[in-house]
Amino acid sequence: MGDGMQRQEWATRFARSVADELRGGVATGALTWAEADQLLARLRIVVEQALEPSPV
Repeated sequence: MGDGMQRQEWATRFARSVADELRGGVATGALTWAEADQLLARLRIVVEQALEPSPV
């Protein structure tokens, strides 16, 4: 299995676990759907920043 496939599988598992956690938070009443959407948007920004190559 190539490195690209491993990354794709990791990304898929990560996305699923985040989605499961958010759904669980909403199901227990710890979060509203609006709060879950906001958390997801913030997480997306953090992940994008982490993936950007840093200037040399």
